[in-house]
Amino acid sequence: MNEKSNKKKISLFSATALSATAMVGSGWLFSAQLNAQLAGNYSFIAWVLAALLVMPVGLCLAQVVAVYPVRGATTRSSALSHNSIFGMPFAFANWFGIMVCVATEAQATTQYLSAALKNSNLMDDHGLTFYGKLFALGILFLYLIVNFYGIKLLARVNNIVTALKIITPLFTIALFILARFDKSNFDLPSNHLYTAGSALSAIVGAGLIYSFNGFQLAVAFASEIEKPKRNVPLSIILSIVVVMFVYMALQFAFMGAVPHEMLQAGWSSLNFHSPLVNLAMLLGLNVLMILLMADSVISPSGTGYAYLGGSSRMFYAMAAEGQMPKWTISKLNPIYNLCRRSLLINWVMIAVVLWNAESWSSLMVVVTGYNLLGYMAAPISMGAIKPNTRIYGAAVFVTLGLIMTTLPIHDFLMMILSLIVLMVIYGGVQLTKKTNFMILLGLIAPFMIYLGMIYLYQNLIYVGVISLFFYVLITSRRFVQFCKKYKTEGLSLEDE
Repeated sequence: MNEKSNKKKISLFSATALSATAMVGSGWLFSAQLNAQLAGNYSFIAWVLAALLVMPVGLCLAQVVAVYPVRGATTRSSALSHNSIFGMPFAFANWFGIMVCVATEAQATTQYLSAALKNSNLMDDHGLTFYGKLFALGILFLYLIVNFYGIKLLARVNNIVTALKIITPLFTIALFILARFDKSNFDLPSNHLYTAGSALSAIVGAGLIYSFNGFQLAVAFASEIEKPKRNVPLSIILSIVVVMFVYMALQFAFMGAVPHEMLQAGWSSLNFHSPLVNLAMLLGLNVLMILLMADSVISPSGTGYAYLGGSSRMFYAMAAEGQMPKWTISKLNPIYNLCRRSLLINWVMIAVVLWNAESWSSLMVVVTGYNLLGYMAAPISMGAIKPNTRIYGAAVFVTLGLIMTTLPIHDFLMMILSLIVLMVIYGGVQLTKKTNFMILLGLIAPFMIYLGMIYLYQNLIYVGVISLFFYVLITSRRFVQFCKKYKTEGLSLEDE
């Protein structure tokens, strides 16, 4: 199952475009309004903070990829640095978060078109209708076709889509500013109700981390990118910076263009169902309204097919590390250099999630929580593989721990319970393989105990101290050696 050296690989531009495309998805259609509602004028700080949060995580992953430029490195990193049992919660959270994102993108397109066209056949007050779900599944099928013929087709389609996805927000920004810009919107009496803490809450609540999550795509495709040691970190930095400025400019234009009379009760009262299209209609920008309706298909779809490709590679990597059954994968297609069985299994599971979901916003916060859990693997793996980076890794890990406290408490609990159920099932499978129970407990328990401790008491100083202690323990030479001593699965697929 070797990946031949003569396989065509994608350039720095294509790798950057792949991540940028994933970041300009459904988030840009909804996040400007949600951010304004939650943070007011602090919305701009929220975008910067979100970028500053995800970039160090990406650079941690780039350090891992520099040593192990493997397929699906985002889910594989903690298995490479420790072992597959210890890495299972991180791998599951990373893969599941990316996989569900695909469903949210297909759902966002359907939801936006339904609201813009005032078509109740696709969506009603309770969410997507039967016909709306069928329509969304049709969109999901198009994502499958784009991925079915490998990275080169994906990159060709993606380079074109990226240009459209960047041009459309820029055109929207320009028209909003030219059509109407009321600077008094930034001096509302209710603005004093917002604080810097509002910006922190918006990072999760307004979907900002969700919007930036596509930075991981360059890492997931690391083995298929030219000069990964150089191009993976560069593509992460370039894509995050470009997209951050686009989102901040859109936030500025959106907040300035909203009719002032709609803000008598402040930003929290604003409630457009399809924010950008509804605002374009109010301003009489019919050409922009049509363009935005078209982009409600293009932008989420660009993210959706990219995430489908990334999640299938993550799933392949988990199977390679023994974290998923080996029958779920097969040899890489010799022409298109991908595992089609992994792709199809992911597609079916995404379709199931999509069919049982109600709305974009209901999935977005849950996805963000899993993303944060998955991000935690990056500084842990980097610190274990490169001990001289542990100070930097500790700072990143502690920051992620603090951001976890902004999750809705119910969603936080549901994530912990889902991980417990998963680990009990996974642990049972390992016990049938004669794995020692105490060793298994020693590998699984630390992270689960850590999550339980920060769930039960969310004081920031306490969470910071607990996070630092956990990071130092889990990246210590003794613990890493303990994990490697009982490494139950090696790189059993020769895809490096």
